[in-house]
Amino acid sequence: MTTKLTVLVAGSTGMLGSKIVSALLDKGNIDVRAMVRSIDDSNGENRQKIDVMKAKGATIVEGDVMQPETLLPACAGVDVVVSAIGNSEVTVPGQKNLIDAAKQQGVKRFIPSDYSVDYRKLDYGDNDNLDKRKEVFEYLQHSGLEYTLVLNGAFMDIIAYMPLFDLEHQTFQYWGDGETPMDFTTTDDTAKYVAEAVSDPGLANTALEVAGDTLTPKQLKATYEGATGIKLTEKSLGSVPEFQAWITAKKASASSLEEYVYHQYIYAMVSGKGKLDRIENDRYPHIKPKTVKQSLSKGDS
Repeated sequence: MTTKLTVLVAGSTGMLGSKIVSALLDKGNIDVRAMVRSIDDSNGENRQKIDVMKAKGATIVEGDVMQPETLLPACAGVDVVVSAIGNSEVTVPGQKNLIDAAKQQGVKRFIPSDYSVDYRKLDYGDNDNLDKRKEVFEYLQHSGLEYTLVLNGAFMDIIAYMPLFDLEHQTFQYWGDGETPMDFTTTDDTAKYVAEAVSDPGLANTALEVAGDTLTPKQLKATYEGATGIKLTEKSLGSVPEFQAWITAKKASASSLEEYVYHQYIYAMVSGKGKLDRIENDRYPHIKPKTVKQSLSKGDS
């Protein structure tokens, strides 16, 4: 008889976190704890998500990753902690606090909030947001906790908002030769893979790499045009080294992270530096991930 797991999800009201909670509940053999900072003080949108998760069978627990004392009761009796904390000032210290609490409470496995390209292959400075993932991963490795990383490339849901697309001018712009493969996965499918990873003993202290689709920039342009019927003008912006130099200059003059960080993600992809090398979709053949064409055709991006 399979032992029922108890899984705590941090960041449960976020875009991905709420989908992870749902995917875990769909498995049917998992007790899911959805952690929120405050039930009573939640805003309207979060309140609605909390009600949906509760109605579906999740237990709502309070915990603030920046208040370590609140994390110990949240982690008590938990087998696996899944973090879906987004990019913010709490990403690093909050996850470190969560790792400490998980270790203290005897949690068996920790899944950090990665869900990205393979940031392990990037250098510090290549991507300010992924630098945070690298720091948390190093802390997790030294904690002694068993871990699983979930790497899915870029979220397919936001393809049309990437710097590759200038839809206002109906232009597709890229750096490099346009022939470097890039990985994409929807948030829905990423959540399904996370739900499988929590109970897969073969994923101890390693990464699960998945991708709903792998396309070069030029293939991405053609797929977008075919799915939407919108013709885009192709524009080469220069070489990958020129792109890296542009990012460096932009970062030096930027007043906010948002001015350049999305380009850093594109750099990790068009340079091939963050490419997933060991995609294991066939590990869970019952999951049929969406392709970019399917996602765009249904208006998901």
